[in-house]
Amino acid sequence: MAQQGLDIAPPPRKKELNQENKTSTTKRKPTKVANARARSSAITFNQMAESDKVQFNKRVTQATADGFEILAIKTKKKVPDLIAEGLELLEAKYGKV
Repeated sequence: MAQQGLDIAPPPRKKELNQENKTSTTKRKPTKVANARARSSAITFNQMAESDKVQFNKRVTQATADGFEILAIKTKKKVPDLIAEGLELLEAKYGKV
């Protein structure tokens, strides 16, 4: 049986550059406007952190992730709060780290 798939068009071909276009692609000296844009894009941000929270990225099984989501819905808590509560329970069982 033949495999059925999507009929996807090939990507468009790149235009061939002729001599006129090649000369226009050479590097140019930045203009005053380009320099002003570069200076304005180098803005520093002075945002203060709202709290001492950090992002916690760990890979878990889909069942574990679903379990946390369902518990969050049932208990009307947020997943980070459940993780913190889980840490407290584990520390009570195994001792503080």
